[in-house]
Amino acid sequence: MKYILLLILLLNGLFASSSEFIEKMNYEIIYEKALERAIKENKSIMMIASTKSCPWCRKLERQTLTRDNINNIIQKNFVPLAVDQDLKNYPKKYEVKVVPTVYFIYPKDESVIKKVLGYKNKKEFSKILDEVVSK
Repeated sequence: MKYILLLILLLNGLFASSSEFIEKMNYEIIYEKALERAIKENKSIMMIASTKSCPWCRKLERQTLTRDNINNIIQKNFVPLAVDQDLKNYPKKYEVKVVPTVYFIYPKDESVIKKVLGYKNKKEFSKILDEVVSK
């Protein structure tokens, strides 16, 4: 019985909602609002497409995106947006076959600067950020 309870607690942690992450890290959750803000602030959008049941999405949030050096680059250069592809307000023009998927979007014409599939550790993601920021 102890093992079943422990398994339930572990799975709950893996599949926990990312709402705490979104609130703590100051991410937008509505595409149109992020787009408006990005145009106003002259920044690109960094959109993370995930699902509630995605353990790799939570791992990306906890082990990569919450790192100070990575979060500082994100907040300085992008309007961060976290969306759940299973919800009806998901922007359908950005097709997702793998979660997490991170889109870097140019707000003026909503074109994709870069699309990143799957989990990336902090070193890999830092390189991706450097590449996108330098464009």
